[in-house]
Amino acid sequence: MRSLSSVAAFALATLALSTSGTAFAHAKLLSSTPAANAKASNVKNLSLTFSDTVVDKLSGVEIVMTGMPGMANHDPMKVSGFKTALNADGKTMTITLPRALPVGSYKLDWHAVTADSHRIEGSYAFSVK
Repeated sequence: MRSLSSVAAFALATLALSTSGTAFAHAKLLSSTPAANAKASNVKNLSLTFSDTVVDKLSGVEIVMTGMPGMANHDPMKVSGFKTALNADGKTMTITLPRALPVGSYKLDWHAVTADSHRIEGSYAFSVK
């Protein structure tokens, strides 16, 4: 006959294993516009959609122009003056630029803090034609 403590331990272990997929799952970036490695034109807005609700004040982006046509030794330049906002769903961050991005290559670094207080981050490149 098993002791009560070993039965309880088994029950807790089974519960932990059965819920680990959801309890320890972290949010992730589901989609972006422009998409990673995309060639876009007339880019005035960008968007990032996450799998979970993100905290607006703790989430954001950095946009860097990494290359410009005709300038082989172009130093990376940070893009400034944009505004970020969360859509009503709380999962989509919209970045509104003051004007369309010039032709060139870009890197977008993003970070987001979700309701479970975990910070996630990533980056991707795209170009404007």
